[in-house]
Amino acid sequence: MPEYIRALLVILFLALIGFFFAKKIVQDDISNSDFNKWKNTWLLVLVVAFLGHDFWIYVLLSSIIILKLTKSASNKMALYFILLFVIPPVERAIPGFGLMNYLFSLSHIRLISLLILLPAALAISHKNKFTFGKTLTDKLLISYAMVILFIQLRDRTVTDALRYVLYSFTDIFLPYYVASRSIKNLPQINTTIYAFITSAIVIAPIAAFEYLKKWLLYNPLPSILHVTFDYGNYLGRGGDLRAIASLSHPIVLGYFFAVALSFYFYISTRINNKLIKAMGWSFIMLGLFAALSRGPWTGAIASLLTFTLLGSNPFKKMRNLLLICLVATPILLDSTLGNKIYNLIPFVGTTDKENVDYRERLFNNSLIVINHSPFFGSDNWRKTPEMIAMTQGEGIIDVVNSYIAIALSKGYVGLFIFVSIFLSVIFSVMKKMIKIKEKNDPLYILGASLISTIVAILITITTTSSINVIPIIYWSVLGLGISYTRIANDYIESKSSNNKANNNMT
Repeated sequence: MPEYIRALLVILFLALIGFFFAKKIVQDDISNSDFNKWKNTWLLVLVVAFLGHDFWIYVLLSSIIILKLTKSASNKMALYFILLFVIPPVERAIPGFGLMNYLFSLSHIRLISLLILLPAALAISHKNKFTFGKTLTDKLLISYAMVILFIQLRDRTVTDALRYVLYSFTDIFLPYYVASRSIKNLPQINTTIYAFITSAIVIAPIAAFEYLKKWLLYNPLPSILHVTFDYGNYLGRGGDLRAIASLSHPIVLGYFFAVALSFYFYISTRINNKLIKAMGWSFIMLGLFAALSRGPWTGAIASLLTFTLLGSNPFKKMRNLLLICLVATPILLDSTLGNKIYNLIPFVGTTDKENVDYRERLFNNSLIVINHSPFFGSDNWRKTPEMIAMTQGEGIIDVVNSYIAIALSKGYVGLFIFVSIFLSVIFSVMKKMIKIKEKNDPLYILGASLISTIVAILITITTTSSINVIPIIYWSVLGLGISYTRIANDYIESKSSNNKANNNMT
C-alpha cells in the first residue's frame, strides 16, 4: 500500500476520534446538523486532496464540495476556521497565458478565503450599517495597507505590486473584515470560537501520533498534488520529532494550539461536565507539547497569566499557580519528561542552544540594517552584508521574529502601525470589560480570553516570522475583538436601559 494511502487512512481515523470528542465539548451550543456539516466537509476535502493527484483537480472538486455542503451555513467565520486547517497551505501559480509569467499564486488558504469569506464580505457590504473605517483599528489597518502599497510600488513592478495587493486583500482584509462585521451577538461569536476549538481537538491526536511514531502524515501531500512546498519537513529537537500535522511547521502548530488554549479559557467556563472539560484541556495541551516549540509555550504561559490577572480573585489564583509550580517543579525535574522540558527552556537548557545564539545575532544585525532605512525599510535588506552573514546551512536567511521582519521591509513606520493595531483592539476590549464590571459575567470572561489570546500572539510572533496561517489567525482574532466591542456595547446599553426602566417602576 502506498505511503500516502496509509497516511490518509491514519489521518481519517485520528480525525474521527477528534471529531467524536469535539462533539462532546460543543454539544450544548452547536446543533448536530451544523456539527455534522463541519465534519463531513472537512473529511471530504481531505480525501479529495490526497486522492486528487493534481492541485487543480483538488481545487475544482473541493470547491464543489464546499459550495454544495456549506451553502446554507449561516456563520461563515466558523466554517472558515473549520476548513482553514484541513491540509497544509500548499500553493500553485495560476498561468499567465502568455500575457505574464503568472496571474497569482493560489493556495489552500486563499481558496478557502475566496470560497467562504469573499461571498460573506460582499453580503455584509450591502446590508451592514457598521461600515469599514469606523473604528480606530480600521483606520490603522487602512494606514498599514497604504504603507504596504507604497512599498510595493516603490520596490517592485506594477504587476508584482498588484499581486501583493490581492494577497493583502485575501490574507489580511477578508479575515479581519468578516470576523469584525459578520458576528453580531454572543451565540455567533461562541460558535466561531467553538469552530476553532473543534479544529484544535481534531488536529491534536494527529500531532500526538506524529510525535510518538516519528511519521509526518501530511509529508507526501505536496508531491501528490505536484506542488513545490518549502515547509513540512522533518525537524527534530532533543532526539524527538517535532509534530507538524497540517500546519506546515512545528512553530506554526504550537502557535495554533497556544491560540486554542487561550480561547479554551473561555469555552471551558461553558462546560458543566468536569470530565469533558478536562478532556478538552488534555487534547489542547497534548497538541501544544507535540510541536516542541518554545515560543508558543512562552505565549501560552503569558496568556494564562494575563487571563488570571483579568479574572476574579487574581492574587489568590496567582498564589495558587505559584504553589502548584513550586510543588510540581521538583517532581517534574526528577522525571525524564521534566528533564526534557527543562533542557528546552531558552537560556537555561542545553537543547538547541545554537538557535538562541542565532536569534541574538539576528536581532543585532537586523538593527544595523533597519537603521539604514529606518522609516519605510528596504526591499533589498537580504542583500546587505549583515544579513548575508545570517545565511543558514539551507541557504536561507531565517528571520525568526515577525517584528524584525516588518521593520526590515516596512521600517519603523510600518512596525509602529502594526503594533498599534493590536494595542487598539486590546484597549477597546478592555474598555468594554471595565463597563461590564462583573468578572463572572460570560461577556467579561470572553473579553479576558480575547485579550489573553492577543497577548499569546504578540509574544509568540517574536519567535517566528508571519508565515502561512500565522497572520491569518491574528487578523481573524483582531476582527473578533472588534465584534466583541459591538456585542458588549449592545449588552451594556441594554443593561442600562433595563436598570432605568426598573428605577422608573419603583
